[in-house]
Amino acid sequence: MQRDNEVLDNKVANELLNKVKELNIEYAIISTEPKAHFSYLKFFLQNGISVLSDKPITVVKDMHEIESINKIKKQYNELTSIYEKQRDKITCNIMCQRRFHKGYMYIQSLVKEIIEKYNVPLTYINIYHCDGKWMMPHDYNIENHPYKYGYGKLFHSGYHFIDLLAEFIKLNKFLSKDKEITSVDMSNYKFDLVDDLASITKEDILNLFKGQVIPEFYKNDIHEEAYEDYGEKDVYSLMQFKNKENRVITTANINLLQNGFSRRAWIQTKENTYKGNGRIRHETLTIQMGPLLNIQVHSYQSKEIKDRRDFAEEHECGGLEHFDIYIFRNSELIGGKTFEKIQLCELYNEIELDNFHGYNELSREEFVLDFLTGNLKKADLLEHKLAMELLYNMCLSINKKVSGEKKVNMQGVI
Repeated sequence: MQRDNEVLDNKVANELLNKVKELNIEYAIISTEPKAHFSYLKFFLQNGISVLSDKPITVVKDMHEIESINKIKKQYNELTSIYEKQRDKITCNIMCQRRFHKGYMYIQSLVKEIIEKYNVPLTYINIYHCDGKWMMPHDYNIENHPYKYGYGKLFHSGYHFIDLLAEFIKLNKFLSKDKEITSVDMSNYKFDLVDDLASITKEDILNLFKGQVIPEFYKNDIHEEAYEDYGEKDVYSLMQFKNKENRVITTANINLLQNGFSRRAWIQTKENTYKGNGRIRHETLTIQMGPLLNIQVHSYQSKEIKDRRDFAEEHECGGLEHFDIYIFRNSELIGGKTFEKIQLCELYNEIELDNFHGYNELSREEFVLDFLTGNLKKADLLEHKLAMELLYNMCLSINKKVSGEKKVNMQGVI
């Protein structure tokens, strides 16, 4: 099938190119099955078309294989090589909407200010994201955000937060030269479908949903070995970014979960398996800048989008738009308020909140409009170099053939 091809076949490529010329198309948006991203990105870049693609940048089948993991790095390098030759004429951007999220932009600005003023690094960062997407054994073979092709959380919503981590780590480039990051030590662990089967067994599921109509799937035994090469549900990562003297500058902890709190209380799968099947988002961020500053983000939903209520209610804890920023300052040294709480809505004006439909949606809207007007720079393909290096090494580290601690050279990456 076309979606698994690394190169568009001649018939499809010629038809698409003819349509591009006929309609004088200058911009393209890729929102396809992720395995098809590479072939379309390569086609548009080779033909001088500005392109905006959904994340992940690329993915291939069988991400449990070293060859496949190496391929995503090779594909990224190939795309950047093509793009660099005509970057003055076209743009290539990857949709990671938190780059346009005013909450995270505000925090990045504050972190940068402290780094530049006091030469104190971002010493610790913790990022936690839970999808609350309860995929039961009879759901393992779904097509929407699949596991069966050998990839999971990292290439579903996980890339957003690897990219977010990378954007914060890049701020350390404003430190003095002796604190420049040159390497990272990382340890990564996964929770996969076989673990899931052991954690909540078939018997547990049948007990939880007794009284409901049970899918035919559960009339047979579930064989764990059938799911050994499926993608991961959760990834837990500890990273220490170091300078050339091998001293720790920044410690990062990133926890990416799909196995977590959900509102799904039914065993039969809803038609919309991603956002209509009980999925609830929880998202937190903690930053320490040594003894000077602590920043926290708390964003906790308790319901699905279909249950949206009035504007004010949705900004409270449990609401769909809950996103509070806590800032603690060593105010006698650096000034400002010792404690400050900011609600996300305070960072937007009335015009932006008119016809409001969600902050992530506002970020995506700004993203697309900037792309179509040629102003989009902050999500440039080349700006994903650090995120892709982290993703690549996380994939290697959770692979059972090479799992364990990894030391990664960061020279020229940040």
